[in-house]
Amino acid sequence: MNTTTSKIRSFNRFYTAHLDILSQHYLDSEYSLTEIRILYEISESKTITAQKITEILNLDKGYLSRILKRFLKENLIVKIASDEDKRAFNIKLTDSGNELLSILNTKSENKIDGKIEKLNSSEKEILVNSMHTVRNLLTDNKIAREDIKYRHEITPGDIGYIIHLHGALYGKEYNFSTDFEKYVIKTFYTFLENYSPENDRVWMAEYHNKIVGCVAIVHQPNEEAQLRWFLLDPAFRGLGIGKKLLTDAVNFCKEKQYKNVFLLTTNLQNKALEMYKLAGFELTQSEEVQEWGLTFNEERYDLKLS
Repeated sequence: MNTTTSKIRSFNRFYTAHLDILSQHYLDSEYSLTEIRILYEISESKTITAQKITEILNLDKGYLSRILKRFLKENLIVKIASDEDKRAFNIKLTDSGNELLSILNTKSENKIDGKIEKLNSSEKEILVNSMHTVRNLLTDNKIAREDIKYRHEITPGDIGYIIHLHGALYGKEYNFSTDFEKYVIKTFYTFLENYSPENDRVWMAEYHNKIVGCVAIVHQPNEEAQLRWFLLDPAFRGLGIGKKLLTDAVNFCKEKQYKNVFLLTTNLQNKALEMYKLAGFELTQSEEVQEWGLTFNEERYDLKLS
């Protein structure tokens, strides 16, 4: 069996049992979880039809019809003829339906509070963010752009984590040896020793307070700047993050009136090379080297700003 599939199934078994949702009587009520979920969807919509409920919850029409008949009999819902289509009916909760849902919502919230009461605030944040990530990855939206935050203030731990990202990503995608991580450490040591908040900047893209992308501008002699450490976690590609980071870096160089921006890269970084070229960088040097366990071309790209 596929390892990923097996792990997801294992989690599903744990989660459904942990939340006590397998019982036919949800929260000691007379109703199943599916029935309560139907009441919830009705309450969330000003107007909703049976057809819409089947689409939202992916339910069999006959199964839903039987549940709605029960709700009508127990005075939990009412059907109101649609103004747009006389053949269709909008469904609304009655006062009894709203009261039942309110009671069960309170019970559910108390039950969840009890499940997480032993967690500290950081652990609760991790839990909620993880759930948000699962939801995004399993929908068409995947990771939402609005969940990505950007900043350029360097805080404790940032540089160490960026070094980790470089070692992990380049090791996985390009099979670079650990000597590459040693090289990145040296470059950051030099950077921090000569760091000028006025002339240098490191931009970071974050997803739920975790760095997923970065780029930096480092001042150099002769009114030049070097673009460094441009990196993006593969899971976050295609969201425009890299383009924004690169644009912000170039705009910063224009603002500081650098005459030229250069970067050093390899011919292996195809995605990044495409972005550099689209931003106006031009190849000025290329030399074959053997480093970090591989043979490749080390390349220099320049962008003239004046």
